[in-house]
Amino acid sequence: MMSGMARKRTRTLRAANAETVLLQGRVAPMAREAIKAAADESGVSLAYYLEKLILQLDSEGGLPVIAPPRLQEETLPIAV
Repeated sequence: MMSGMARKRTRTLRAANAETVLLQGRVAPMAREAIKAAADESGVSLAYYLEKLILQLDSEGGLPVIAPPRLQEETLPIAV
């Protein structure tokens, strides 16, 4: 970093003391790359982008219900 030059802030920050909770999950690398690229293009953090995306979808009719990753084809008998 060059001495005497101020760093340019490239990300939008949350309001001070904004309440947050942890949202965590694993996704395919392609999904993460797509979300990261969209957040970068928007100039915001990945967490901020996801939060705003979720809230926008929710306000526009709700989050979609999706199919499970794989359907369970058989049920094992369990004696009770």
